[in-house]
Amino acid sequence: MRLGIVIIGSLYWDPSRVRCRWRQERLNYSKACPVVVPIRYGKQSTKRGGTYTMVFSRSCSESETLGTGLVVPAGAECCEPVHFIEEAEHLWAAERDVETISGICADWGNVCVLKNPQVDPQDRILLAWERRVGGLAGDYRVLPSANDEASVFDARTGLASFDWPKDLASKRDLSGFDLLLMTANKPTLANGRYPTASEIAGAWKADKGGHVMYFWNNRRYGITTFEDAQIQASLSGDPPNKDLQPTAAA
Repeated sequence: MRLGIVIIGSLYWDPSRVRCRWRQERLNYSKACPVVVPIRYGKQSTKRGGTYTMVFSRSCSESETLGTGLVVPAGAECCEPVHFIEEAEHLWAAERDVETISGICADWGNVCVLKNPQVDPQDRILLAWERRVGGLAGDYRVLPSANDEASVFDARTGLASFDWPKDLASKRDLSGFDLLLMTANKPTLANGRYPTASEIAGAWKADKGGHVMYFWNNRRYGITTFEDAQIQASLSGDPPNKDLQPTAAA
């Protein structure tokens, strides 16, 4: 079973020891493929000075609002359900930037799975995944959505509820993968709406910690949203020369 990880933010370029090791040991990092996915800046992060990080969003599913993320192959095939769940737990540890391998969810996000509709559904693996999700005693929960927006995943099955991504270059459905793992993060909504491009840029301009590098590094590594041009215009400047090039070793 061919597994990929959908990355839409700092998991791809953050030079922390934990994330570098995860990329080196668990992923085929050099084989990353740009894909079209429904993403936007929408989660206000206390760790990043109140600036915004990326979320999946069903309201970005139209052609003019889709963004670009990366699918990175897992380093090994997942032949058994235990292997698949292990990859999900390692992804979650990388998301939390901790060494401890434990769990797949918290109140701010959940690991979920996207199934390729064109291939064998891998019933054994998906059944094991649904049991893992169902055994979390309510901790794996529905996350908020904007007004009139559907959820990006089913909290009962742990399956993502948006379309299989298209390869950015070919514009065809992504091939070479049976299942994709990703993290759905809880958005920060105001009266049921996402922040505007101006509000997103304003948070970075007000921040004194240099967290605007999150935006510039996403751009540098091909992770984009439909609002990037507006955000960059509001930031009123060119990207800094500083480069947080990800490294393979811890």
